[in-house]
Amino acid sequence: MREYKLMIPGPVEVSREVRETFNRPTVAHYGEEWAHFYLRTTERLSSMLGCTGQTFILPGSGSVALEASASTFAPERRSLILNNGFFGERLYNIFSRYSDECEKLNFEMGKPIDPDVLNELLRGKRFDIVVFTHVETSTGVLNPVRDIAEIAKSHGALVIVDSISSAAIEKLDMDSWKVDVVVTASQKGLECPPGLGIVSVRSENIQEIRNSRKRSWYSDLSVWLDYFEKWHDWHPFPVTLPTNAIMALGKSLDLIEAQGLAEREAQFERTSQKVRSCLKEMGFELFTSWDFSAHGLTAVNTLGKIKPSELVKFLKEKFSVQIAGSLGELSSFLFRIGHMSTEQIKTSNLLTLLVGISDFLRVKGFPCNTQKAISEILEQ
Repeated sequence: MREYKLMIPGPVEVSREVRETFNRPTVAHYGEEWAHFYLRTTERLSSMLGCTGQTFILPGSGSVALEASASTFAPERRSLILNNGFFGERLYNIFSRYSDECEKLNFEMGKPIDPDVLNELLRGKRFDIVVFTHVETSTGVLNPVRDIAEIAKSHGALVIVDSISSAAIEKLDMDSWKVDVVVTASQKGLECPPGLGIVSVRSENIQEIRNSRKRSWYSDLSVWLDYFEKWHDWHPFPVTLPTNAIMALGKSLDLIEAQGLAEREAQFERTSQKVRSCLKEMGFELFTSWDFSAHGLTAVNTLGKIKPSELVKFLKEKFSVQIAGSLGELSSFLFRIGHMSTEQIKTSNLLTLLVGISDFLRVKGFPCNTQKAISEILEQ
């Protein structure tokens, strides 16, 4: 299969060190040595997310981690899904299968969730759980997690956040922000190959896992907690784990910790600003305002000038670069660029992408201020 430079919002390009670790000989998924490595990795993830509770690493995509949070916390509870895009809708599809009552509060696509609207609803109607995305990946919107969580908690609700496109990119502090459960995955900001779903739970919610109504096995965190407590020394999980993927995650955490979260978050913010300035010079517009745009991806409105599918195809064929279209009704006028790993934001990769986009515009007969756009990137 032909290789492409992945400039999509996940899975991301990963570093040489992570690839080499992933390709090491496979080790057994049980025993004292492996149990220690696994548990240390979960502790490091908890620390990165600002969580003094417990983190579980599940084989599968981020969706299996979302399902684990739903199957564990939603049964016999009223759930409210805050929906401002394709992945908010997916949250509803997952949680409505487990929650005894599940409703959506819809917001405009391309705009963030409004905490005041949530507050008004919760004044008149009680919900046990509030669930939403940190970054709505279909549009590149960054939702105000801290403000939403504060309101939800003031009304006595459990807060569950889908952080699949934000962990290790955007600021997130579970304990101080009173976020009860965070779900993420390995293939985006954590800069690893896909294959790991991750659930972090604050310490005050661990007892709720034990008390949860049992509707599944694999995705029920009470099963994982039981193995953690009873088989802690040699097999603190119920299934065979993809050991190479978890070793790669450990290596990635080494690199993230060496850089420091604060500097890392600032670097992604700086890069996102430069990418957006370049695209604006080329004649595009953002689909979302700069004020609430995520820092790991950019959603670009073509304004009807070009078809996103044609640009995606051109970049793949002529430059071996892969970007993404969007989803559902947005696919006819939106394309998305991922800049959520340190490999993706290398100057050489960004330059290749921008030159490819400018060539496409020239082929289509649109003027493009390429020199000024490229100068933005070279100033990094």
